Amino acid sequence: MPGRRGGSYTVLRRGPAAAFAPLGASTLATTAAPRPRKILIIQTAFIGDIVFASPLVYAIKNKYDQVEVALLVRPRGREVAECIPGVDKVITFDKHGRQKGWKGLLSVRRAVRRENFDLLLSPHRSLRSALLSALSGVSRRVGYRSSLGKLAYNIVIRPDDTEPCHLKQDLRLLERAGIPEAGTRLRLEPPPGQQEYVTGFLRKHGLVAADRLVALCIGAHWASKRWPAVYFASLAGALIDRGYVPVLFGGKDEAEVAMEIAQDRGEALVSCLGNRLSESAALLARCQMAVGGDSGLTHMARALGLPTVMIFGPTDPRAHCFEESTVVLNAQVKCRPCSSHGPRRCPQKHHDCMRLVSPEDVLDALRRISSLQTPSPLSASPRLNSRPAMTSAGG
Repeated sequence: MPGRRGGSYTVLRRGPAAAFAPLGASTLATTAAPRPRKILIIQTAFIGDIVFASPLVYAIKNKYDQVEVALLVRPRGREVAECIPGVDKVITFDKHGRQKGWKGLLSVRRAVRRENFDLLLSPHRSLRSALLSALSGVSRRVGYRSSLGKLAYNIVIRPDDTEPCHLKQDLRLLERAGIPEAGTRLRLEPPPGQQEYVTGFLRKHGLVAADRLVALCIGAHWASKRWPAVYFASLAGALIDRGYVPVLFGGKDEAEVAMEIAQDRGEALVSCLGNRLSESAALLARCQMAVGGDSGLTHMARALGLPTVMIFGPTDPRAHCFEESTVVLNAQVKCRPCSSHGPRRCPQKHHDCMRLVSPEDVLDALRRISSLQTPSPLSASPRLNSRPAMTSAGG
């Protein structure tokens, strides 16, 4: 079958699409897929979406060990992309900032054309990404068949409405390029050069190498995907009673959530809110396990190999592929899932999809994937009960 693993692909041309085609391309042609030298993956969405590109990179390197792989991401995602094993280069596109609009798009087009890529994959289904692909000058462009995508890509796949997992759909892009998939496991590596940061962070908070850290990823881009602060406070207390050190992870926007947790606890907790993502990755790799909602940091924890409990509310966990070390919790309420990304506020105004997942539920899940034990009467750490103040920025 054309376009499958046998090493051929289908080139589609219809109407104006020929403007983006190499000279001599036919309306429907099947040719042998050449061995690529340089491959570009476009993913300018959220942090989690960059993490989800890691199985594509792994599959490419599994087939072509000498190929150069580049990721095109937003500036905030650069440090995450650099943590993906096999990524050789990162190109940034500040599409909502200094490169907003046509001038910005054309400047990124020039940067892409200078690299002379011979294969482009675009799992990002946006008009802007499709337009950039069309202007890229790359001879083989693989993407989804929708709106401009029909014109922007000369190797296309139709979105499969019967497959809820986005990653499994994205892996079909590889298949159409003649690259076999190599599994759905997410992969990140701790960034090099961040050991000094981790050592300084531990020292600043009075922690030692023997302390067992648990990442609490308290934020999410959409507020409706956040577990209640009072629940994080209760969970933190239970972890402290069991001899663990909870560490709050999130962006600067979660400072208010962290203050609520501190007020509910009656004490300050260790926090790295607002630090760089490379620092978060290094510190996550130092943790024993993680808890959070459907957020980029929680997916980063999964990709770093941490036993992870994920709490899904407005979004659908079926959109993801999970490893055995991840437990997914969601409340059985009729109105969920209600959104692909999560609305800013609960449409029903009760937020039951997150409220009905209790701290006890999370503790039970942690016991299933870790060595979490019932606390002994003397297990609480005295150092945690005497912290002078909560830190709202990374050390």
